[in-house]
Amino acid sequence: MSDVDPEILAEIRRAALELRTTDPQAAVRVLRRAAAAGGGAEVLARGALGEIYLEELGDLDGAEHEYRQVLALAPGLAAAELGLARVLRETGASSEAQGHYRAAIASLENEVASFRDAAAAGQPIPPGAEEVVLTLLEAALEAQERIDESLLDWAVRERLFDALSGEEGDPAEDWFRFHSLRARLLWQQGRRDDSAQAHAIAVAILQQAIAAAEARLPDASPEDCARLEEEIRDYRDALSESSGGLVSLRSPRA
Repeated sequence: MSDVDPEILAEIRRAALELRTTDPQAAVRVLRRAAAAGGGAEVLARGALGEIYLEELGDLDGAEHEYRQVLALAPGLAAAELGLARVLRETGASSEAQGHYRAAIASLENEVASFRDAAAAGQPIPPGAEEVVLTLLEAALEAQERIDESLLDWAVRERLFDALSGEEGDPAEDWFRFHSLRARLLWQQGRRDDSAQAHAIAVAILQQAIAAAEARLPDASPEDCARLEEEIRDYRDALSESSGGLVSLRSPRA
């Protein structure tokens, strides 16, 4: 958000990405101070607080409070709708949770459609677009809701994860996650053949990534060799999991 002071934004990011796993209580304190600034900083800080309460501290009441505060400040915000849906599902408020899932999915679909339309007009795809697509798939799978598949087809035609491969992360992991999530969603819908095809694509992507990494090993420096061997182990672990069913690979950015 452009109205957030850069120093406050840096503190929010530090708390949300680093402190949350090493010292979640410290992260909460930092985010509370940031939220006091109001405006966009409050929206971001409270959203991060909701995640930490839910995922790190298991405090459903705290998470619900923060997500509702975010939605009061920024109605319809997809991340808060999805976070609140997940909290309500945990508390057993299934009907209300489904409503928030649908709101999140509608918002995410609109966002992906805006990426598609901007790309068609010759504008660059913004950073983070790949995570929006993956979050849309995750939300649809959790909610057992259908989504606009033309948006997923666009991501494939656009080679979305390859186009954004200059960012931190591995396109092969993102593509595997994309096709695995899509396979699970199709299976959920009873489309067994389409699901099997998507899963086969996911497996082939990792097999190709393993072969490419192995081909680079003989000429790699000791440092690069260690990194490649770690990549290969991660890919093989994911393949081993996928052999038992349709699974998703958690991206380091997720």
